[in-house]
Amino acid sequence: MKNRIVVSSLAHQIFEDIYQSGGYVYIVGGTVRDYLLKEKDSHDIDVEVYHMEYQDLKKILEKYGHVNTYGQSFAIMSLDNLSGYDFALPRREFKTGVKHQDFDIIVDKDLPIEKAILRRDITINALMYDYHKGQIIDLCNGIEDLKNGIIRMVNPQTFQEDPLRVLRVASFVSRFEMEVEIQTKQFCKRMVDDGLLTHLSIERIYEEYKKILMSNHPSLGLEFIKEIGALPSYLQNLVGCFQRLDYHPEGDVWNHTMLVVDIAALCKQYTDYPEAFMWSALLHDIGKPLVTTPTGSAPAHNESGVEVFKNVKIIFSHKLREYVKTMIMYHMHLMNMARNNTRDIKYLRLLKQIEGKVSLSDLMFISECDKLGRGRVTSAQYNQFLEYMNDKIERLGDKAQKPIIDGRDLIEYGFLNRALYRRLLDRAYDLQLQGFTKDKILRVLKKEELRDDKR
Repeated sequence: MKNRIVVSSLAHQIFEDIYQSGGYVYIVGGTVRDYLLKEKDSHDIDVEVYHMEYQDLKKILEKYGHVNTYGQSFAIMSLDNLSGYDFALPRREFKTGVKHQDFDIIVDKDLPIEKAILRRDITINALMYDYHKGQIIDLCNGIEDLKNGIIRMVNPQTFQEDPLRVLRVASFVSRFEMEVEIQTKQFCKRMVDDGLLTHLSIERIYEEYKKILMSNHPSLGLEFIKEIGALPSYLQNLVGCFQRLDYHPEGDVWNHTMLVVDIAALCKQYTDYPEAFMWSALLHDIGKPLVTTPTGSAPAHNESGVEVFKNVKIIFSHKLREYVKTMIMYHMHLMNMARNNTRDIKYLRLLKQIEGKVSLSDLMFISECDKLGRGRVTSAQYNQFLEYMNDKIERLGDKAQKPIIDGRDLIEYGFLNRALYRRLLDRAYDLQLQGFTKDKILRVLKKEELRDDKR
């Protein structure tokens, strides 16, 4: 059947124009893989054009819209009005250094496809689709590997030229729930042992971890990274970190974390910030190795976790960091409050502490994932938590109260030392939560100020 992979009408028109001008179009990589997996339409479609010079391809594309180029040496172009499509010419790549950009590239419009596929990473990404014949070309047994759920490198020599491929394998393990062929796994481990991953930029590492965390089964990829010895220290330290078995029958902190991230993956779409939620699930217990006692208790591990998180450089976004830091700090609070049936004021104080950083709903989700990630939870425990939270939300709401005292009130009431305003406003808010009226709050603040002046 011809043209089984459906493209946009504009793309089809361009492909026909290329063909009539002597070029030949192949769709390559993930689009073909996703088609065979019956995945949803690919957002990104990589098009390789053979038997055509760079400038000739550019002239054709310019007839249909504004062309974005990525340097003639890379021979990659895209159109503003054809989102997701990249047009490239076949090329050879030669590694010249340790950095991502350290490549010599030779464009070869007539490069045989048998040689062109050698720069692909794994067999399921080495599939090509002959658009004009409507046929899939499989020179590396990628279809068989796809059918058997196997991840296998195409060529060891070219595979090692980009160390990020080690983490890409991990993300494919999670995203497609596949197993890594033994020689490929051993080769990845050798690359780690040789220190090749140390040359990767944090930005590129982040993107692969993000793909793992946003998959349906993050623990698979994370376990692969652990097995090849590529975990960062703040995650490696979780492995073997002992926990009390009466609280954590699932074992060490790493086992617990893997359960939590997989449970979190099931509910992330219901959260306000899924990506940050998944990072929180992964990092919520990173403080435990610092404070765990010989008996397996980990007092104040949330506070130590915030300290460890300061050195987790992989996350750049300030908004994302604030979210994750807040989740690490307060991931235990709701469960502890429910278990101890604490007073309303503690709940109200918590709403203020998370205000603008994390929603109560997301904090509830992480609390539930943490609880369910203990390997054994009774329905009575879970239901008691929900009853407690439903009562609090129904009576007190799910957002912090608006302060009834602000800086202008302090000025009008005669508080002259503005350096103390932050502390005074915090004290005023806490008195508000205790039920004090505005006038009484100001009187209490003035009384406390006079008392402090006498000391």
